[in-house]
Amino acid sequence: MNCTGFDSPVYYRSMNQLDQNTLDNSNDPNSNIEQVTFINCAHKYCMCFVDIVDSTKNTCDINGSDKIQGYYSIFLNTMSSIIKKHNGRVIKNSGDGLLYYFPKTVDSKNELAFQDVLDCGLAMIEANNSINQNFTQKGLSSVRYRISANYGKVELAISVNSYNVDLFGPPVNICSKINHLASSNEMIVNNDLFEVLKRTSFYQEYSFKVLEKNFDEDVKSHYVAYSVHPIDDASIRKEIEEKRKRIFIERQQNHRNLNNSSFNILLIDDDEDILFAFNSIISSEGYNVTSFSSSSNALSHFSNKNPYFYHLVIMDIRMPELNGIKLYSHLKVLNPDVKVLFLSALNALDEVLSIFPEIKYREIIRKPIEPDALLSIIKSILCR
Repeated sequence: MNCTGFDSPVYYRSMNQLDQNTLDNSNDPNSNIEQVTFINCAHKYCMCFVDIVDSTKNTCDINGSDKIQGYYSIFLNTMSSIIKKHNGRVIKNSGDGLLYYFPKTVDSKNELAFQDVLDCGLAMIEANNSINQNFTQKGLSSVRYRISANYGKVELAISVNSYNVDLFGPPVNICSKINHLASSNEMIVNNDLFEVLKRTSFYQEYSFKVLEKNFDEDVKSHYVAYSVHPIDDASIRKEIEEKRKRIFIERQQNHRNLNNSSFNILLIDDDEDILFAFNSIISSEGYNVTSFSSSSNALSHFSNKNPYFYHLVIMDIRMPELNGIKLYSHLKVLNPDVKVLFLSALNALDEVLSIFPEIKYREIIRKPIEPDALLSIIKSILCR
């Protein structure tokens, strides 16, 4: 993912100010300004911040720009890899730290998503020894870092030049403000997130210790944070691991036994006849289908629901209001994991793939298409 630095110049625009020319020219190599447009949507997420302690002092002791680059590269790449493994997404690179969030925490009842937040932070701390061993082998100073996590409602935005997600609001600011409360190689969570964690079934699998501190006079709020630690008792940790393995196997079995009625599909096409035909074909197989002829209405509907409600979105590419390419970028802001199948009578394959290289050839199909072929593709996507 291309990350925007905290110090990059940014212009903010509302969604209705974004015209088609801006979208068409958003990949202009001569433009070095990252334009951000809000999509008029707010949701609650867990966001986190990890940064190096005393990075300036550490890098001052390093001779050579190549070694300084290696110092940051090893740390940031290791952290990014751990974040990805735990279903997190990096938003920004601040030079010596990363701001990231967990999209699936948009569903407050998704306990696995919140467990990922804690496991991710603790995995980062556990990686400290291996990182420093790598640094020692390369003649670099050892690294210490800290992690903070918060939960709350934020405004969602999209970076026009790169189509990356961005989050704005008090929870993001608080996350960065409480970061310095953490000691070296420690993870802390703000009280808003802690209150959610207390209500989960896995709360007893971790150890929490309250930390309190008043901020400077210009910050009138008083924040409460908790340090997070794994359970010390080895026998209890073993029981926890065995319990998690059983739950994982059960979930795998349940997923394999899902029938078509368990899947929700969003269908979008401005041609009413095609919309009716496709709805009839897909619904006949037992899938739950919601259809829209208006791409703008479809986006509003998608954003107002749990963004993870739909397992698949099927949409046309050429549509008024929001074309399929623009709509895809907005859906990805709301749910980076959403599966999308493009339908088009146009030869738009190269255009779509040039803008979104993560899209596969099999996810763009030409109209008209035989019902059996359409259903076969849908089944293969949902079963992945």
